[in-house]
Amino acid sequence: MRSVLAALAALFAVFCGIGFWNATRPPVVVEVAIPMEGLAAGTRIRVAHITDTHVGNPDMRRARLEAIVDQVNALKPDLIVLTGDYHGGKLLDWPRTRLEQSIEPLARLSAPLGVYAIMGNHDEAYWTPKIFALQPVPKLIVNSHVDIGPFVIAGVDSASHRPDLYRAAKGIPPGRPVLLLLHEPIQLLWQKPPRPMLALAGHTHGGQIILPLIGSIGDIVTGKEPCPRGLCTLNGQPVFVSSGVGTSWVPMRYGVPPEIALITLHAR
Repeated sequence: MRSVLAALAALFAVFCGIGFWNATRPPVVVEVAIPMEGLAAGTRIRVAHITDTHVGNPDMRRARLEAIVDQVNALKPDLIVLTGDYHGGKLLDWPRTRLEQSIEPLARLSAPLGVYAIMGNHDEAYWTPKIFALQPVPKLIVNSHVDIGPFVIAGVDSASHRPDLYRAAKGIPPGRPVLLLLHEPIQLLWQKPPRPMLALAGHTHGGQIILPLIGSIGDIVTGKEPCPRGLCTLNGQPVFVSSGVGTSWVPMRYGVPPEIALITLHAR
């Protein structure tokens, strides 16, 4: 019996070790071209999309986040967007990381059209905006929008658990193309956007742990996601969901690597 238990413990240790390696390797760059309603003919905008950094021990220490920032800047995108969950969601975060450690490295992100962010469900609704406000970038969007020239970026807030697509879109001139940033793609099933928008989202981690014959552990624990990863249509709206760079709850990945999405937006 002891030998069987020892063998099972060894297998579990190997499973955890491989999962941790999968979770902490450099993110892959996933390139995709997506048409955007209303974008001017001939316009092509390269957008780096980062999501679910989940800074905390043991897998996303500040040094790793800084390396990811360098990797994103090296892509030289026109625009950088972040779709939430910068801190928290860890079972093993010891010693406990501070909120500042999850946001300060993002201030080195740089793109000609700017760096914009929204908050996710793991973000602290009161303190996160205050820490963002101390940094030159990213600019935090909370149920509002900003016109960056080629299009408008609208952002909804999951930290308050009151995401409001209508408030985010209020006042956008008719005919303007809109890029919607939201953390949870399922929000598009709760609220249908008042106008055509292309949405970028995170939250799902692409399933994070997907095992042969079993499938996504996340689907078993929290329910099946309507769009776990990639380009989908929800409630008539196109949405691209990234698996993100960090982990939630356990510092492991299987079947879905950490990723940075490099999205080329172009006219239809």
